[in-house]
Amino acid sequence: MFNLFQSTKTKKEPLQGYKITDVERSRKYGVAANSLRMLRAKASEKFKIAECRIYLAQDGVEVTDEDYFRTLPAQVLFVVADKDTIVQTDFELMYNAIKATHTELLNAGELARQFVSNNQPEISKILYDAQRGRDDLIKRSARTEHEEWFEGIDDRAAKTKEEVMKRRGQDRIRGYFYKTKDELTKCSMYRANPLARELIDEMLELFRQLLLGFDYFSCMFDRSCQRRVTLEKPAVDKGATVGDETDAQRIPPKRMKLLVKNSLGANCRIERYNVALCGERGDFRCMGLWNGAWCRYEGHRINPYASRENLILFQVWNLDHQIEISRAVLPSILDNVGRMVALEGDGAVCKLHGRKGKKLSVITYFLELFTLHNLKLVHIVCHDKGVHELISNGAIICDRCEEYKYIKQFQRNVRSNEDALL
Repeated sequence: MFNLFQSTKTKKEPLQGYKITDVERSRKYGVAANSLRMLRAKASEKFKIAECRIYLAQDGVEVTDEDYFRTLPAQVLFVVADKDTIVQTDFELMYNAIKATHTELLNAGELARQFVSNNQPEISKILYDAQRGRDDLIKRSARTEHEEWFEGIDDRAAKTKEEVMKRRGQDRIRGYFYKTKDELTKCSMYRANPLARELIDEMLELFRQLLLGFDYFSCMFDRSCQRRVTLEKPAVDKGATVGDETDAQRIPPKRMKLLVKNSLGANCRIERYNVALCGERGDFRCMGLWNGAWCRYEGHRINPYASRENLILFQVWNLDHQIEISRAVLPSILDNVGRMVALEGDGAVCKLHGRKGKKLSVITYFLELFTLHNLKLVHIVCHDKGVHELISNGAIICDRCEEYKYIKQFQRNVRSNEDALL
């Protein structure tokens, strides 16, 4: 009637599959076991060894502990041996096999060293000539000087490597603008709410004007840019350059670009990121993982100015958003727009001053979306596509915020300069 006695049986560990072999690796079996004791018993039976010992084939470690055994994954290969046998690892077996049949392979390194030592003047000259030839190709700039570099580039208007690289930088930043515009204007809130549409359109227009003023950060990949990142130091907060737009109303693009740039003012937070990421020769270094101070790999370097092959390889180097554009920045913009248009105005409050919100922090969002304040140039190996776990610093701002005052002054400057040109 009452369960007065608890069962004394313990739960059995589930069976897992393992592989066992002898010291010569001549026989191999698959067995199932749920403990080291069971594995040893089955191995002893298979190989007819009364008191066998169990070793990991990969590194030769003897397994004697049940708890350690349970940490090993299924399908691990064990070597079964008696207590007096010396067990060799997989690597040692392979090395000895090569040594017995192909000694010349093991001696190749020594032979190469001797060859270099005996022919040092000739080899030094060959290496010097090769490096001088590469340096000469790097220095060449015009299409007529290095025609091979320009193969496959459709833009016939580009006469120099620097012009091509400027366009490459612009294209990447312009792509972020189109992505931002597409994501913000396709949401239901933009289509259904006039105030949301007004806030988003104003933000996008400010983004467009700022990008135009900075030429879509064209000098990011341009080695002729005078302001540049110092390659010898870890890359953390570095910058970009100046952009291009063809749909500016009534004013030609070049004049519109100058108009916007003249409207930025002396306290523009964006200007510090208007730099080239390469040295004078065009050498780029990976800036490392999104959450690291610098790249751990010395070999993560490239000079796309050196050859057509390097230019192609440079396409897989990525600009990585530390604060992610799709997971953090754009959701933050939509969330704050939602607060601004909510019927209850409590959500649209500037957290800094506790006052009613007037605008979104356009400059902060701009820095996160388009500049090296938040972007790192990385080798494909250092491009971590997992969740970055950083949140946007964008917010709702009020008329006491310095950012609000700057935006209003910038808009007044643009209108004033535009009227002067018309």
